[in-house]
Amino acid sequence: MKPSSGRTGTRYENKQHGSAAFPYAVYRSLIPDGMRSYPLHWHNEMEITYILDGSCIISVNKTPLRAQPGDIILILPNQLHSIDRDGRQHAEYYTIVFDLCLLGQDSPSDACFQKYLRPYLEGSAMLPLKLTSDHADYLSLKDSITDLLELETRENAMPGKELFIKARLFAILSILEPCRQNTASGDSGCATLVQIQKMKALLQFISANYMHPLTLQEAAAFCGYSTSYFMKFFKSFTSATFIEYLNRCRLEKAEELLRATDLTVLEISEQAGFENHSYFIRIFKRQYGITPRKYRLLHREPISMPDLLSER
Repeated sequence: MKPSSGRTGTRYENKQHGSAAFPYAVYRSLIPDGMRSYPLHWHNEMEITYILDGSCIISVNKTPLRAQPGDIILILPNQLHSIDRDGRQHAEYYTIVFDLCLLGQDSPSDACFQKYLRPYLEGSAMLPLKLTSDHADYLSLKDSITDLLELETRENAMPGKELFIKARLFAILSILEPCRQNTASGDSGCATLVQIQKMKALLQFISANYMHPLTLQEAAAFCGYSTSYFMKFFKSFTSATFIEYLNRCRLEKAEELLRATDLTVLEISEQAGFENHSYFIRIFKRQYGITPRKYRLLHREPISMPDLLSER
């Protein structure tokens, strides 16, 4: 049986949100019931997150934000971001993900796209990372977001649904326009463009090599940094040490293999990059609260007919 493809392979997220013809999707997430965290990654789409209940920590380009009920988090294309549990708090939130090209053509003939949307794609314009209820335009923004979320719960299809979605997205961007700030070349908030590009390259390097022995010194050398500077640099982006992050990547892979393969626990620990089997069992139990074997029993994915046929 072939292992399913998970997000461990790359921190650049190339998942298709919605369809190629209409790249728009809404997701409901629960922490820690649905997932414990979503590691540092980036993608080409814009992301709007609305916190419904509880709290969580959302980091964007090195800036950690405590997101609480009613907060609106704005993440622009290609910004590095992650979501983590806030202590022992639970969280429920909705995320609207859409490609800005849904709202126009990235060509000289589309003046609206060139003036208002392209700056977000190329990083020459920024928006506030978090908007709270005390913001002047909060209620108008919340109304448009709520309209989009409620659309997902309708039992009957709405005539002109796609037009409604695009109208609300245009309304959201129009409301946000007074908040837009132009950025100097190389400025992306608290992290410089050089730092962000180096971090993206490092994440790709880790994703390609986590299954092999990988040391702190090797990661620092990849970035061209001293070990001491690298440790500070890495933690400023991830809020974790290099080893903690590397173990998280390996545990994600192990979790994926436990769900979707017939490999033994020992084989899984080796494929995920753990050289010491006892250490793997110990940190897996620390992370998930149960042993890998019990996790498999609780979360095993059924083998589909194509999988059975491919095994013959």
